[in-house]
Amino acid sequence: MFRKCLYWHAKLLAPVMRMLKPSFFAEDFKFIRYLGAATNAQEAAVDLLNFRDVNLSKRGFWRNDLRIRVSGRKASRSAHELFAAGREDRVRAD
Repeated sequence: MFRKCLYWHAKLLAPVMRMLKPSFFAEDFKFIRYLGAATNAQEAAVDLLNFRDVNLSKRGFWRNDLRIRVSGRKASRSAHELFAAGREDRVRAD
């Protein structure tokens, strides 16, 4: 999920950044863990807002200006697809 949600240009630099500074993507991995633990769309929305707040509070050239990080929009899209598929499965079961 980490690689899928990175901005396209960040996919090229992420392996290097992880080698040079292993903690660089700590907030991204924490966000993905929380998003994975969400049980509904509302929880996922809260996780997305929290991730946005983290990105706004931790201003930095690499993370914010160059966007070497996970894309909240891509993660949101994946979460919505997952919860929509879950709703469809429940409807079919009924």
